[in-house]
Amino acid sequence: MGRYGGEVIVKRRTMMSVKSLSRTFCAFAMLVAIVGCEAPLDLQGVEEVSKLPVKRFDRFQSMAKQGNTVVAVGFNGSVLVSNDGAVQWKRQDLPGALDLIGVVACDDGSFVALDATRKIWISIDDGDSWIAKNIDTEEAVTTLTCGPDNKLWVGGSYTSIYSTEDRGETWTTNALDEDAMFTSIQFLDENYGVASGEFGMVVVSKDGGETWEIGPSMPNDFYPESTHFLDHDNGYAVGLNGKILKTIDAGASWTYEDSGTDAPLYGITVHGDSLYVVGEAGMMLRLKDGRWEKVQHGKPARSYLRAALSVNDQQLLIAGGAGALFLVSTQN
Repeated sequence: MGRYGGEVIVKRRTMMSVKSLSRTFCAFAMLVAIVGCEAPLDLQGVEEVSKLPVKRFDRFQSMAKQGNTVVAVGFNGSVLVSNDGAVQWKRQDLPGALDLIGVVACDDGSFVALDATRKIWISIDDGDSWIAKNIDTEEAVTTLTCGPDNKLWVGGSYTSIYSTEDRGETWTTNALDEDAMFTSIQFLDENYGVASGEFGMVVVSKDGGETWEIGPSMPNDFYPESTHFLDHDNGYAVGLNGKILKTIDAGASWTYEDSGTDAPLYGITVHGDSLYVVGEAGMMLRLKDGRWEKVQHGKPARSYLRAALSVNDQQLLIAGGAGALFLVSTQN
């Protein structure tokens, strides 16, 4: 009885296996027929997009211009260079670079980019090649400028300011020992420099950066995303919630301007006789006749705009997240 039962079971399993194989074969045959009827996969469009210099995942942070050469830098070591005033671009992704957060053009013809990994990248051939130099610090580095004498200045955390006269071979450190980081540094001439940052801090040098003095702070511990002085007395700072501050007395006092927006604001630039500000969700403002007005630039800026740059008399270049890198007319 047990043997008979065993035989029956074996036969049933054999029959099930045959049926299963049959179903599998039929399914495979149908799949082959379906695939055989489909057109070959066309990757030409994907390949063409991959060759474009600007990627939709790019997050540009800063731009600089020297003659007809424009350089834009961003996260993941991305560097875009144009030699025709921002019309056509070529791309580099610097090896070993992390996040490029600033770039400046120096009067000696060089471009210098600031890397968040405590490095600067230097190009002396219009952005074709770049050489990295370490910054001698363990503090975070946050902002960069080039003085009129081609001396490089880097601001960072713990109110630290670093300078180099030999393109990063050696560094000098000034530390004010305050628990704040700088977000902007600027030299208006060889002697007068100003830096601003966290908690509304403003520091000034009148001796070419040899010494720095802490001045009155911006009101309400304002965090300036960017600060720009037009001269020794007149300057602007922008930040979150659409806030714009103005000083007319070298930072001794600051007053709020009506920006007409609550969008976070990140960058300031001068274009002709006007000031432009850019920020979140493609926001762009212009100071006209003493009032701030929104600019409808018409570009698909889906994310933030971090920087703006005057490239000629009639156009600004704007840049930011989600691959935003657009020329904008300023003639309206």
